[in-house]
Amino acid sequence: MIAKLSVFLVFVLFTTNGLAQETGAGNFPVGTRVEVDGRWDGQYLEAVKLVQEEEDEFLEIKGFIDSIQVDAGTFSVGPYSILIDELTDFDDSVEDSKSHQLEDLQQGWRVEIEGEFSGPLKFRAIEVEVHTSPEAKKAGLLELEGYVEAEERDEDGVAVLVIHGIRCRIGPTTEIPGGIFRKSAQRRIQWDDERPTGSIQWLDGRLTLGGRIKYTLETRTNHDLEDLLIGDRTDHKWSASVEATWNQDRKSFLFAKGRWKSTDIIEDDGLDVAPNQDFAIEEAYFFRQDIYQGQPISVQVGRMDFDEGREWFYDTSLDGIRLEWEEGPYSIEASWSTLLGSPPTEVVDRQNRMLVGTWRPESRTHASLYVIDIVQDREGLDYTDPSAILNESPFFIGLQSHGRKMGGDLRWWVDAAYVDGISGYDKLSAFGIDGSVARQFDDLPLQPYLYGGWAWGSGDDDPTDGTDQNFRQTGYQDNNLRYFGVASYRYLGVLMRPELSNLSVLTIGAGLLPAANSSVDLIFHSYNQIEASTEIRRSRLRMTPDGLHRQLGSEVDLVLGFAELWEDYDLDFEVGYFMPGSAFGASADPAWFTSLQLEYNF
Repeated sequence: MIAKLSVFLVFVLFTTNGLAQETGAGNFPVGTRVEVDGRWDGQYLEAVKLVQEEEDEFLEIKGFIDSIQVDAGTFSVGPYSILIDELTDFDDSVEDSKSHQLEDLQQGWRVEIEGEFSGPLKFRAIEVEVHTSPEAKKAGLLELEGYVEAEERDEDGVAVLVIHGIRCRIGPTTEIPGGIFRKSAQRRIQWDDERPTGSIQWLDGRLTLGGRIKYTLETRTNHDLEDLLIGDRTDHKWSASVEATWNQDRKSFLFAKGRWKSTDIIEDDGLDVAPNQDFAIEEAYFFRQDIYQGQPISVQVGRMDFDEGREWFYDTSLDGIRLEWEEGPYSIEASWSTLLGSPPTEVVDRQNRMLVGTWRPESRTHASLYVIDIVQDREGLDYTDPSAILNESPFFIGLQSHGRKMGGDLRWWVDAAYVDGISGYDKLSAFGIDGSVARQFDDLPLQPYLYGGWAWGSGDDDPTDGTDQNFRQTGYQDNNLRYFGVASYRYLGVLMRPELSNLSVLTIGAGLLPAANSSVDLIFHSYNQIEASTEIRRSRLRMTPDGLHRQLGSEVDLVLGFAELWEDYDLDFEVGYFMPGSAFGASADPAWFTSLQLEYNF
């Protein structure tokens, strides 16, 4: 315990030493008129500058012409379609007598447009000023002047303002005259699951409701790797959730999310498993920011979502209290949590103490240090039962680095941790690392992308020496990610889905974006044990290795994603094909997995 406390104190000193103290704060609540300048990446406007503006009759868009559709009476600027009619007034930026009309416009010219929206991303131009020779310093900039429509957070916790119907990321490098950006209290949006957005509002927007209905069809074929044995299954899963946010004031809110789920499992032997239905409160908490003398410290109490970039450390709902200090590009988060009710056996009576220090030098790039101390003390264990799940109290010291370069076309993810503590009767001492890099070529047709990764979790070469060197994750992880595509998926294999323990996983993949709302990913995985063992920790395979050979096999996955089909529907399709290696013997047969998921959001 003294050693853990020492590490904890060193961690606090490390993460707080030298933090910049910034004074003043920009304040941009919903309804404020602002001007934001930035660069559009197809999903977000990366804000370069944000300033408050005076009220005006019309909205404005300033940017470069991407294409002209004379017959349709439109041209495009970034994500916007600019509509021209008989009332549109064109002016030349230098001399009005040289004013241009729609048919005179050229791609690459800069325009300043005043007007109003006639529909989502459709802007009716009232006045257009044309710059045929724009300044070099304006190259690539899209400038919007209008009203803040919503406030959010992205997957890295960076503030996002919705302006003119698009998300504008307000990162630590965004210039804001008068101080840093400090958003109003808003709930955290799970990074890979931003919908629903809560489209139903009552009581002047103070009460927001949203929800989803989801159907999933899964088939597991030959997961015992024996064609002659009966063991295939089909799962039909229905779920529905409703979430509500009550904005008490700009600094505090209440949030609750309830979920109903029904699972019908059909076994290959004809003995169907009875449908399982349950209702659960996934989240229910109170959030308050600036809790101490106006300092940027927030508190969250109740059942809340713990989620991070690749869901390598955790992605789960826990009951507890979380404190967060945030100033400029720095933040420190501390929490105590447990799981009340009827949790899975392996996490019963667990208490979690977590400390996370994060530095965000630029938008969508961060480095974090983690200390996660898990203490488990279940009563009534039968230690004479060899099949009993013993208590496990790991202590993690981890780091994380996720980021982007080349305008977002190059991305990387690195997660690593050392773990000690207790596992049953043994001392823990193990290490794991998981890294990936991806590169997109968005100037090519279908915007292809390539990625590769390697995950390695140490194994135990002597199970009898009293020290367990098998790495393990926290038990709250999902190992879920998307690279450049629409769909997120289990990046260590949609079929095998192993926990990173005594395992080496080599991954290579490629993808395409046939349209803005669709993607196709093809992925290959190769699995090898670090030390030959008869156990694979938390895998979907139902056959155990022989303990003599380390080569588990390989897997090929196909993932298709379609977002916002028919506006409110999302569709994901996954196929996994596992080819067993020498660890399962020469007679082992391949396995299949398929998943079709349809989701309706409201």
